[in-house]
Amino acid sequence: MTVQLVSLDAFQVVTFSLMDSQKKENYAIPIEQIREIRAVESITKVPKAKSYVKGIINLRGHIIPVIDVKEKLGLDSVSTNSSKQRILVAEVNNSLTGLLVDEVDQVMRIQTKDIEPAPQGALESHNYVKGIAKSDEKLIVLLDVAKLLDDSSFAITEAIQGGNQQ
Repeated sequence: MTVQLVSLDAFQVVTFSLMDSQKKENYAIPIEQIREIRAVESITKVPKAKSYVKGIINLRGHIIPVIDVKEKLGLDSVSTNSSKQRILVAEVNNSLTGLLVDEVDQVMRIQTKDIEPAPQGALESHNYVKGIAKSDEKLIVLLDVAKLLDDSSFAITEAIQGGNQQ
């Protein structure tokens, strides 16, 4: 019988891609913050919502807002293959929010020793970045979903209230 040890020096993340005008950028979110991964269905637009709030969806009777992660991070919006786009349903502070991403890549284990701190001041969105992971010659930006959504909470609340009034 073999015993598999789980290292406390590693954690699992869901990796995904955002297409910038020049190339594909790699990002990750800790798996315990992701409730599910969904194909993009019809997103109901909410009038006068912030540009990064794409709208709301009905998730088994719950109205949840959908945020375009690429737009929230200030990346160039380029048309992407919508068949590969996915909504990561994130749960933070007992609240569900959909995160629109261009492509979900994989679930992977990242060693904490492979994570560097985010360069302060170099990134305009550094508040949302937990660190930069190195994996097989590529860099993966680890996002802090709680900070990303906390900064958007007013726009999210407006979107939900707007959706419930219809």
